[in-house]
Amino acid sequence: MFLPSFAPLTYTLKKFIKIALVLLTFFILAVAGIALYFQKNIKPILVTEINKTLAVKVEVDEISISGLRDFPNLGIKLTNVSIEESTVYFNEKLLQADELNLFIDIWKLYKGEYVIDKILLRDGRLRVADLNYGTNYDILKPAADDSSSAVSFEIKELGLISCDIIYEHKPSKFKCETLTPKTTIGLKYAGTSTDLTIKAALDSTTLVSGGEDYIVKKNLKINTKIAVNTEEQVVKIAPTNLQVEEVSLQVNGSVNYSETSAINVKFSNDNTSAQSLFSVLPKSFISSLDNIDLQGDVVIDGYFKGKTFGTHEPSLGFDFTLQKASVLLKGGNLKLQGVEAKGSLSIPKLSQLNSAKATLNIQNASSDENSIGGDISVSDFTKPSISWDGTAVLDAAFVLGFIDSTGFTVQSGTAKVDGKLALTYDIDEGIPAPNTLRYSGKIELDHLSGQLADPAIAVKDVAFSISADNHKMVVNSASFSYNNTTGTLKGYVEDYTSLLNKNSDAKLVGKLTVNNLTVNELYGANTAVSQNENSTKELLPIQLNLQTTLTNFRFNDFTANKMEGDLISNRTSLRMPKCKIDALGGSTLAAIAIQKWGENHLLDINSELSNINISELFKQFNNFEQTEITDKNISGTLAGNILAKVILDKNFEPILPKLYAKASVTIEDGALINYEPLKELSSFVNIEDLENVRFKTLKNTIEIFDQTIFIPKMKIENNAMNIEVEGTHTFDNYMKYSIGLSVVELLATKANWIARKAEKRIEKNATGGLTAYLLMEGTPDDLKIRYDKATVKDNMKDEVMNEKKKFIKALKGEATLTEETSETKNYDDVWDE
Repeated sequence: MFLPSFAPLTYTLKKFIKIALVLLTFFILAVAGIALYFQKNIKPILVTEINKTLAVKVEVDEISISGLRDFPNLGIKLTNVSIEESTVYFNEKLLQADELNLFIDIWKLYKGEYVIDKILLRDGRLRVADLNYGTNYDILKPAADDSSSAVSFEIKELGLISCDIIYEHKPSKFKCETLTPKTTIGLKYAGTSTDLTIKAALDSTTLVSGGEDYIVKKNLKINTKIAVNTEEQVVKIAPTNLQVEEVSLQVNGSVNYSETSAINVKFSNDNTSAQSLFSVLPKSFISSLDNIDLQGDVVIDGYFKGKTFGTHEPSLGFDFTLQKASVLLKGGNLKLQGVEAKGSLSIPKLSQLNSAKATLNIQNASSDENSIGGDISVSDFTKPSISWDGTAVLDAAFVLGFIDSTGFTVQSGTAKVDGKLALTYDIDEGIPAPNTLRYSGKIELDHLSGQLADPAIAVKDVAFSISADNHKMVVNSASFSYNNTTGTLKGYVEDYTSLLNKNSDAKLVGKLTVNNLTVNELYGANTAVSQNENSTKELLPIQLNLQTTLTNFRFNDFTANKMEGDLISNRTSLRMPKCKIDALGGSTLAAIAIQKWGENHLLDINSELSNINISELFKQFNNFEQTEITDKNISGTLAGNILAKVILDKNFEPILPKLYAKASVTIEDGALINYEPLKELSSFVNIEDLENVRFKTLKNTIEIFDQTIFIPKMKIENNAMNIEVEGTHTFDNYMKYSIGLSVVELLATKANWIARKAEKRIEKNATGGLTAYLLMEGTPDDLKIRYDKATVKDNMKDEVMNEKKKFIKALKGEATLTEETSETKNYDDVWDE
């Protein structure tokens, strides 16, 4: 019944569908044509329009459109995009990217909703800088229309993929360099409010502020929300998670960027390991802790706040707590456990580190025999003033672990400290500031023992007790024992506040007693090397004025029963101006001094000797490094003055070409036994008694320089014959002696010399005896002896001159021509034959 009535309706519907399909096909073809035309001509149009809007040049290689199937959602892709800097600073592009993608909803834009679904920057480089005057990113041309209207827009997602970013804030000397593998930023602007959400991964990040590296190539992660109010000119930071390597911080606060700009940011962490915290701190903060392995948990609660406009600067501060910590010295077994400490850091003006202050209260730190407690404070980080008020009981091995004690193995010992220590450290010089050391309290060391490797010394017991106030330091007692040596010291330190100065005026004054000191034990195999590496004009780090007594002193083969005198040092020299020495069977009063001489040492000796056993002298001084005349060849008792200047090398061995000595000596009851030159002379003159010459007294002044012994003319009255000797003797054993022989009548008769007087060129001497002049020259292996004609001739000239003078005096009545006779000595009374 109803079928006829539906026929016209069906026809009409079919016709409408056909028309709609035709129109839709035409529309699609039209849109496609427009799109194809737009895509073909979009680059020059778009680039031109962009450059009209911007104050800098923009370049694009290609522009393409995608997303027609998802219309009205479209994507615009720009390839090889670059934007110039508005002010040249980096000499690079402000932005350069391989690819820039823009995704928009045309329908929303048509309705006035300024929403960009996504901007994606891939493989880009950003170089952004705030300069002293302006920026390098002021790229928009000034707007022609100054009218303002409420505008809102949103970028749902701004993505940075594999982008290299550098930001620099020139006024504050802040710089950030980073590489982000992926960063997502959301932005929503409405009226006076801008909301940002940021989730970023920043790899190999370096942060520099004020020339100080705070973060160096560390990985950061940021997850935050930021609200910007342009009317109030305030940026509010919602609770933010900031992760630096393994250190997680919670950050929140606000920043005012008006003309009266200010910042107020708080940060904290729940629990961070000390190792993780150290890993992100600046190297300059922790360089002194390189040899310390600190384990434990650190809790931080801090702030960064203050005005930032004009000359105002923000302040930085935080409190920290160290919990369940342990301290281990790297490379050793020295450890403190159960460390509990609290502290704080405050920098009232961030760029003025001289206003900074840090405190640390050690509540507990102990392990085995070690315990430390007290308060530490540091103020003025440009020239830190450091103070410590507390107590410590430490194993000696723990203390020596902090210093370079290589080669010494500690067996026992305890150090005790109870007092207040203060000093100022000069960072530029790398040393404590002069005269800033202060200590008030006690320092004790008990029963230190161990083994020193080089030189090989068995330290049996070292102990001392020192007390000090801010003006004076007293060595109440000190004792030491090593190998077979023992000693004690008692005194005080003048100007101890300068102990750490480069040129210290500190002086140790007191009394030193040492028994069984063997100097050679103090020399090691590396002595010379260490001195060469630390060449300095200083012998000691402190001045000395010590009343010194040494008993059973040994150096090489020299032994002294006792040495007494004031040991004085001005650090560059060491001297004993009046040293009384009981040695070699007699006594000596000597002025001894040693000082640095380039890389060597100058030893200066001026001594008065009395009743010295000359045979022991030769023996204990290794026959003075020669073999011609030894302790086996000489005997007698020596007295006189010896002046010597000797340059010693780095091994304290004499440098012979630099040796000078002058000896004015008298030898009593002496003998020359089997002395090779006299044996040669004995053979030459056929007198056997010269092989064993004994004399009552011998006096002379001998000089040594240029490796040569110079012997002025001297007369040796002896049991065989009187001898006059002068000449030289080199250190190479080359001898050149002029010898005058006076033969008593008994010996002359035995040798039948009188009968051969003319033949042997013997002359009458001044005492009425006979004198023969000989030359002895050569080495012991090739010693030549001959008669000296020149000396006889010269003596004859002198005798003629004397006769002339006598004759003239006789003419004047001042003398007679009668020959004077000298007293003949009874040699039997002088010598015990």
